[in-house]
Amino acid sequence: MRRSASLPLSVLWISLLAGCAAVVPAQAVAKPKLATPARTEAITPEAIVDLRAVGDVALSPDARRIAYVQRLPRERVDGPTTMVRALFVIDSGGGTPTQYTFEPDSAGSPAWSPDGKTIAFVGRRKGDDGAQVYLVAADGGGARALTRHKTSVRELAWSPDGKRIAFTADREPTEAERNDQSAGRDHKLGDVEGTKRRLWIIDVAGGEAQALSPQDFHVERMRFSPRGDAFALVGGDRADVDGTMMYGGVYRLPLAGGTPQKLCETKGKLGDLAWSPQGRTIAFLGAADIHDPTAGVVWIVPEAGVAGAATPLTLDYQGTGQWLRFVDESRLLVLAHEDTRAAVFLLDARGGQRKPVFAKPPVCHGADVVRGTFVCAGDTAQHPAEVFAAKLGAPLRRLTHSNPALDRIAMGEQRVVRYKAADGLSLAGVLTLPVGHREGQRHPLVVLPHGGPEGVSLAGWNTRAGYPAQLLASRGFVVFEPNYRGSSGRGVAFGKADHGDLGGKEFDDVLAGIDELVRQGLVDPDRVGMGGWSYGGYFSGLAATKHSKRFRAAMVGAAITNWMSFTGTSEIEHENSLVHWKLWPYDQPELVWSRSPMAHTKGASTPTLIVHGLDDTRVPPEQAKELYRALRHAGVTTELVTYPREGHGLGEREHQLDFLRRMTAWFEQHLAARAG
Repeated sequence: MRRSASLPLSVLWISLLAGCAAVVPAQAVAKPKLATPARTEAITPEAIVDLRAVGDVALSPDARRIAYVQRLPRERVDGPTTMVRALFVIDSGGGTPTQYTFEPDSAGSPAWSPDGKTIAFVGRRKGDDGAQVYLVAADGGGARALTRHKTSVRELAWSPDGKRIAFTADREPTEAERNDQSAGRDHKLGDVEGTKRRLWIIDVAGGEAQALSPQDFHVERMRFSPRGDAFALVGGDRADVDGTMMYGGVYRLPLAGGTPQKLCETKGKLGDLAWSPQGRTIAFLGAADIHDPTAGVVWIVPEAGVAGAATPLTLDYQGTGQWLRFVDESRLLVLAHEDTRAAVFLLDARGGQRKPVFAKPPVCHGADVVRGTFVCAGDTAQHPAEVFAAKLGAPLRRLTHSNPALDRIAMGEQRVVRYKAADGLSLAGVLTLPVGHREGQRHPLVVLPHGGPEGVSLAGWNTRAGYPAQLLASRGFVVFEPNYRGSSGRGVAFGKADHGDLGGKEFDDVLAGIDELVRQGLVDPDRVGMGGWSYGGYFSGLAATKHSKRFRAAMVGAAITNWMSFTGTSEIEHENSLVHWKLWPYDQPELVWSRSPMAHTKGASTPTLIVHGLDDTRVPPEQAKELYRALRHAGVTTELVTYPREGHGLGEREHQLDFLRRMTAWFEQHLAARAG
């Protein structure tokens, strides 16, 4: 399972809030310095949890200015706190950014009006019932709330004429539902839950918002047509996590509202979508089929829809699409993951031919393109996400420098290591060497496997609260992040290569990577540990039990430890069974039990730190308790730490700090690494 956004990305659900705005030059985001400071300081847990990072980016209609959101540490930490998100604006040619919103208000999802005079964003101030649509002048000033919705706004879009804003918001209870709840008739039928979102529209001049989509239809994401007469939607009948992941569809809804028209047949996961400039074609990212673990294939469908499936353009592409936009009626700009790096390419919407745009882009996340200018939130091995921009085909230029203190931090060298699996499959992973490593030295190793299993480890910034690669490197560890079979970034076939064999050949891929590092003389084979979250935590559970003889320490975070009980309690029963196992665990209980860490606790000896959020619905915390009690019964050195209010990962600052200190101490104790 991927880590959700309650870990710092994903895998980590932090609400996008916002508040009053002003025009203040951003002191915290200085221009890059010409002189290179000496890198003599060691990174600390406090530095990691307080790192600033760019998120959403949006270009003005003339492509001269960029609105972006940056995650900032709070100035005052009093009780449970998470990062705050602030709105900034910077010239696309560079310069000093200007900060528009300030703590305690927070901002997200900025969007420029078609005339470039106003920025809309999703935000929240004290007293709001939920996140609302706010408007601020492009040159700054006080922001005003456009909506006073009773439930939280999730997404917004300007109409092409700039007179209205469409937005999605959580569905409000009907009067009958409110009456039932007040009377105590609040029983639930079945186990499918989830709050549906409706599509609304409101005049920018003010007034009441009007609902456009039906009460019983869930809108996951939407795009206004360039003609302003319709919307493209991803949605469906179900609003629960399993339903939205596996059983959504692509629809067209006229501006007048009504019943959404399904445009084509889709199977499996769905992602980003976009209209062509003239509104004739809709492109979207989706799965190849119901068993594809990612929504990474580019599909196109005529605006009027087709009888049957849409047309796939990248079915055989050895990469995974992440974002797309049309640059003209016949070409798309696509952001994708390829192997351990990001790729940006132009895609012919008729024949599917691809043309790379940037030679060596950073690892891009959020992106936008206007008038041939591209902007993204990009990270590298040296820094978290910053604003990058360039004309298509020119070198991407970094515009912001949000963490100048990182320039003084001594960091371990990052490499991409390539090797062969036991069956000959070509594999890769990201390797971080200890700070001060000298050729010929062997070090203790900590393996940090990503989640999913359809996640991916990229050769960019790899240090965050759940996966602190550079912190471990500063303490003398080699850090290995393997992209085992089943990972994204290598196309559909590679993503499906672990079907029916979870914890089998995919785990052998990790062991082969460890053997390669030993062969290269980098790693001491007697001092190997593993620490991951979610599916990576499942790997760590296997390391602590089934493969205990290979591992001297483990950290098991938010992990599946018993596939049978997990299937019966998780919110992703269908997603897990269809795109991970490609079988239903109830039909083959012996197989899935044999691949569970719980089946191998007898005889285990690996000291194991187990951590879990108490509000985790993706992988319920009972999974942690099962493993803890079984290991304790087996006489294994083990420790269980649970964090209140946390979901599938850690979002609160104090929880992140506790985990970072606890994890590094655990590996230092049991792998006997030298102190940093």
